[in-house]
Amino acid sequence: MVPSSPYPAWIDLLDLTRLEAPAGDEDAIAHLCRRARTRHGHVAAVCIYPGYVSLARELLTDGGIAIATVANFPGGDQGLEQVLAEVGRALRYGATEIDVVVPYRRWLQGDRHCVPRLLDAVVDLCAGRALVKAILETGLMPSSSERQALAWACARPGIAFLKTSTGKAAHGATPEAVEDLVRVLAQLRDTGRSMGLKIAGGVRTRDQLRRYYEIIAPTLGSGFFQPATLRIGASGLLDELLAASCHD
Repeated sequence: MVPSSPYPAWIDLLDLTRLEAPAGDEDAIAHLCRRARTRHGHVAAVCIYPGYVSLARELLTDGGIAIATVANFPGGDQGLEQVLAEVGRALRYGATEIDVVVPYRRWLQGDRHCVPRLLDAVVDLCAGRALVKAILETGLMPSSSERQALAWACARPGIAFLKTSTGKAAHGATPEAVEDLVRVLAQLRDTGRSMGLKIAGGVRTRDQLRRYYEIIAPTLGSGFFQPATLRIGASGLLDELLAASCHD
């Protein structure tokens, strides 16, 4: 039996996300940063466009909440130099986590070197400055085998998390995609390598969280449910979790 609240509130696993407009959204970003600290604890990170990183850094001065931003987002089609320039600016502005979309379209077209080439370069640039999450866009993978193959391609040294989705494609995170990534993470762990998981793209309800708990816990264990290894990328989910916390 899975408890109704398998992980207390889940709030401290949240990457509280707003990726609506690359510019002109400052008031909403300020509101997001204010919401990041709640009476039930604070979220793991805010995840915002690069143009708002400086603002978030000013508003979250007392630490404890990471500032995540996106690169090569959302299509994964930028050139390597453009991605590195974007990441470099984000680091200078104060980003502490980089969620980078891998070039999944080129990978599906047969270029199996493009993903490790991009990720290795981003990891080198971020070394000692920010952790890196690789966004796979699992909802656009044509099969389970392709999802797992891409996950293995992303499992590079220095990658902290495999992330399901951008939230901008027609299909976001699904139980099937999470099962595939959990399989890869378990096999990595068996070889002595640890890597985290970020579930993002359409995660809105506690029922979804319970389903993901049922997938993750039997394989990776309850110890996996901590911000260092599991993140949930969402926006509206925080309100549901806060409401539930008032009644639990």
